[in-house]
This record gives sequence, structure tokens and C-alpha cells, in this order.
Amino acid sequence: MKLETEYTHIFHYCFYHLGNKEDAEDVTQETFLRYLQHPEYQGNYERQYLYKIAKNLCVDTLRKNKNQSNIFQEETTSSNELDIFEKTALKIAISELTEEEREIIILRFVNQENLTVIAKIFGTSRFTVSRKIHTITKKLKNKLREE
Repeated sequence: MKLETEYTHIFHYCFYHLGNKEDAEDVTQETFLRYLQHPEYQGNYERQYLYKIAKNLCVDTLRKNKNQSNIFQEETTSSNELDIFEKTALKIAISELTEEEREIIILRFVNQENLTVIAKIFGTSRFTVSRKIHTITKKLKNKLREE
């Protein structure tokens, strides 16, 4: 496992959850510190363990900051109003998914994880993950058509 590659994946994961670059950097660093403190988890399922640590730290950070509205923050880098509208509509649709559905979508489309990794994280089969992704994306498409 290359730590540089994993660092990027975990940072994107944390940034998506926290919506704040500084918090995401802090949580990413803390994730790797905790990971390196437990050599017994280094081996077969390293990436899954990193995601588990990162998820728990993100939840803790959100609780600490009491800032649950990060998902609705506007992007400051986009100047196209239609682009902002589409991104906001997608964020709202994603926020209406269950926690498990959001996690699957983040892992698959934000971090571009393969089905095997996602299946291991959720303790299920690749087929089940594939079906869930299909169902979730269909749900999101329908929700976006409504708006």
C-alpha cells in the first residue's frame, strides 16, 4: 500500500464529509497517526481500516463543531450559476439518502473505490454493492428530475 495514494483518498473522503479543507487535513493526518499506532491492523485490509478511522474522526469533528450544515455550503470556485444550481441540487438529493447510501456513493464516485473494497467495508458481496449503487443512482436521477 502506498501511503501517498491512500492519503489522497482519505483526504477527499474527509473533505466531502466535513466541507472544510483545514478540518479535512487535520482529520486525515489524525487518521494516519492512529493507523500507524496500530501495526496489528496493517496488512490485508489497510484501506478499509483507514476509512473506518476517518469516518469515526469525521463524525467526532462534526459533533465537536456542531456544524451539520456543511453539505449546503456554496462552492466559491464556480462562477457559473447553472453549475452552482446543479451542484446544490445534487447535494440536497444526496443529503436525503440514508447514511449507508451516502457512504457508498462517496466511496464509489468521489473516491473511485472498486466494488471489492466497498464490499469489504460493508461486509457484503460485490453483487450486493453493485445492486445498491444501481438503486441509489436511480433514486438520485429521479430526485434530480423532480427539481
